[in-house]
Amino acid sequence: MVSGYLLRPGEGVRPDDMATKATAASTKGALSLVESHVTAGAPRHKHHHDDEAFYVLDGVLTVRCGDETWEADRGCFVFLPRGVPHSWNVMTLSASLLIIGTPAGVDDFLREHHLAATEAEKLEIANRHGIEWC
Repeated sequence: MVSGYLLRPGEGVRPDDMATKATAASTKGALSLVESHVTAGAPRHKHHHDDEAFYVLDGVLTVRCGDETWEADRGCFVFLPRGVPHSWNVMTLSASLLIIGTPAGVDDFLREHHLAATEAEKLEIANRHGIEWC
């Protein structure tokens, strides 16, 4: 059984990762939530198993989803459905956003991907998480 919980500013559900606010374990698989502070974006890809969404806290992103292109700044919400190729770039010096994945799992992908040492490892991690680079 999963319990409700409250995280204070600067807290995370993992003791070694204060940016991760929700995981499969903490939400019984319902969703992942990661607070991300970035200077670059993500190349065109699609998720086969999960939907992805962003809530922009600060900065400006250019987001491509299918044939659409949007500029998302502070306060914007972006929904990226599974199976639809998408990409995004940071247009300001940096951006802060909440990355939401449903069902849970994008937090594991992001953690593993950023720890990978080689492009081959990154490709294997993406494949294992149902993410295809387009």
